Amino acid sequence: MKNVFLLFWLLILSSTVLAQSFGAQLALGANFSQVDGDQLGGYNKLGANVGVQINREINDMWQAAFEIRFSMKGAKKVIDPDAPPTFSLKLNYQYIEVPLLVKYTRFDKVTVYGGPSVGVNIVSKREENGIESEVDELDFLEFGFNLGGTYHLTEKIGIDLRHSYSLLSVTDNSVVSLGPTWFNRTGWFNRLFTVGVTYTP
Repeated sequence: MKNVFLLFWLLILSSTVLAQSFGAQLALGANFSQVDGDQLGGYNKLGANVGVQINREINDMWQAAFEIRFSMKGAKKVIDPDAPPTFSLKLNYQYIEVPLLVKYTRFDKVTVYGGPSVGVNIVSKREENGIESEVDELDFLEFGFNLGGTYHLTEKIGIDLRHSYSLLSVTDNSVVSLGPTWFNRTGWFNRLFTVGVTYTP
């Protein structure tokens, strides 16, 4: 974990240099995530999402951008205090992600964007009834897609909302999807909303 935050701070420092020929943007947010197919519905797993974006203007309407982000995903079973005792479960997945984005900048206050991403899994843990264990069934790489928008409060500060979804199952094991998934696909798929703040130096 220390190495992850060291990388993040190095990226912040380097963004000042890159901003001379490219645009740089810092992002700090929170993930509300679930895993489609695990039968744990609801965006109950809260996690951090921090990163750096480097972008370059294509023309007065479009920009191309890539990011490096640390993203905490997973799922969590919410215990109903009025229901009979049941088991507790939390899936904790952490990724280093590189999204590649196309941004439409023609609107006055809003920038919309979308594009694919590749994530490297660095932490994969399962906590059941308070007992934590490593999960070795998760794939090393995740291929996803991002769609979102930024509302610009000022020239430097914006409010960002993003939806991310796995294009392929994050596990190769034979998993029967008991919960809802898009297009009735079989497997486990990270799905999350990210709410955050962006800062342009």
